[in-house]
Amino acid sequence: MKIDIRVTEILSRVVTIDSDSVEEALDSVENMYNTEDIVLDYSDFDGDVIIEKKEDDFLSRKDLLVNRLIDYLIKDEEKHYEESEQPKEHIYLTLLKLKQYIK
Repeated sequence: MKIDIRVTEILSRVVTIDSDSVEEALDSVENMYNTEDIVLDYSDFDGDVIIEKKEDDFLSRKDLLVNRLIDYLIKDEEKHYEESEQPKEHIYLTLLKLKQYIK
């Protein structure tokens, strides 16, 4: 019997940045990462290793539950976001970002 098991080592680094908002800071660091101003390597290994059985294209159970929660909330929050004239710190924007991370 063949069973697909994924082994994931987690690299992480804390980047301190001056910014006017959390969203702006996240966007700045994401841009730095995408342009390779931030490149993680072996020294960023934080000791975490995840070993998991393949489930739904390797989405973890936690990711599946978070996706379900996002799907439940996102339509109502989008409506509220639009009605509130699109404030920068609205939970709808957080739900969108979270959904991107857990595709």
